Amino acid sequence: VQGDLVLWAVGVRGNPLPGLPADARGRVPTDPCLRLVGYPEVYVVGDLNGLGFPQLAPVALQQGRWAARNLLRALREQDPLPFRYRDRGQLAVIGRNRAVAELWGLGVAGLPAWLLWAFVHLRELVGFRNRLLVFLDWAYTYLFREPGVRILPD
Repeated sequence: VQGDLVLWAVGVRGNPLPGLPADARGRVPTDPCLRLVGYPEVYVVGDLNGLGFPQLAPVALQQGRWAARNLLRALREQDPLPFRYRDRGQLAVIGRNRAVAELWGLGVAGLPAWLLWAFVHLRELVGFRNRLLVFLDWAYTYLFREPGVRILPD
């Protein structure tokens, strides 16, 4: 794919790239700075990154921010910094008003964990408009017990 900037988002398993070695999970070899081995101008984040971190959204978000910092460092002709993952815990929704959370070694369940999950996910969205639209969609779904936004393929 040719372009000035290419962003690639994939699911739980890395989607192998032709011509690149990959492990059983589809991950490609990367250096500690998140760069593709043999291609220091290419950064790999998320499920495709071969450093062995959990294939979870919070890891991918941290790696994306770290790669952006390293790209800015490269523009200033500074060396990239090795990625440091900060485990902030786990959150999972298991039903209406029910979730489980483990943060800073503390376990929370039920409605408090569900509200925490919603807050954390809204906070991670970019821009007030996106946060508002997702919040309104969630509120509609919650109040009327039917999906708000549906994406239908052509």
